[in-house]
Amino acid sequence: MNSWSLKKHVWMLAGLGLLGGQVAADELVLTGTLRDIKRGDWSSGHPDFQTAGAMNRFGHVKNLVTMYLGGDDKPVFNPTRPQKDTIRSAASLAQWYTDVPGVNTSAPLALKLSNGSSEPGGVYTYSNSAFFPIDGQLFGNQGLTHNFHFTFELHYAFTFAEGQKFIFTGDDDVWVYVNGIRVIDLGGVHSAVNGKVILFDGKAFVEKNHFDTGGIVKDVSTAMASQMAALWSAKGLPGPCPISASANKYIDLGLQPGQTCKFDFFFAERHTTQSNFRIDTSIRLRDPAEIFALYD
Repeated sequence: MNSWSLKKHVWMLAGLGLLGGQVAADELVLTGTLRDIKRGDWSSGHPDFQTAGAMNRFGHVKNLVTMYLGGDDKPVFNPTRPQKDTIRSAASLAQWYTDVPGVNTSAPLALKLSNGSSEPGGVYTYSNSAFFPIDGQLFGNQGLTHNFHFTFELHYAFTFAEGQKFIFTGDDDVWVYVNGIRVIDLGGVHSAVNGKVILFDGKAFVEKNHFDTGGIVKDVSTAMASQMAALWSAKGLPGPCPISASANKYIDLGLQPGQTCKFDFFFAERHTTQSNFRIDTSIRLRDPAEIFALYD
């Protein structure tokens, strides 16, 4: 077995929880597909990676993708393009999260989240301010100090319970979907940005400044915020209600307690010089989708 085949084998075992014994009760291991992509400022590279500087298009950009996942459970290129657009085409976006020989190469990656407690429950966290999981691997660092050009996706299920939260802080693009509907939108080539979704009263309460009102996205009124605060208290949920008219909009997903839901997460690291990645979640994700990785 060569060194890369051995690494693949170790990664896969780690993702399956077969290394180091059973996963402790206070840990949540999330395994997804990581794809290394060739930098676009080099010959035959990908046009969406390491190219924002040449276009002078840095910053958080919403609506790079549509509100709904495609039939292949991947983000869909928004035909109405926003300003500071950094995605060349629907075809180029499709290569971010699909194995394409010569364009990308993939491997499973497992992240270990901990709640800092000996008992299960609460908020599970993974935090890395230097998130470079494939330095010197796959396509290599491509002339840089780190491998800065890759994507990562997770596909899980979960059981809906009132007050669940998922928070991501990092760079660059991150899109999160619940039951195929986008609930976190951190598109673009940018420094670390925070996005949060709160699942409560059957709805997804999303970041006000990250979503445009219209269609399924509604404004949280002052009266509604008061109603949510009273309901939060009545259900005995911890702390003050985090939902407000000043911070949130909402999407009515029609969720019912105990309902099995889909969770899809998409990340992209597309440019030097930082790679921040932090997840805080009270959603106990389970039943990951099967991973089929393309090895170089």
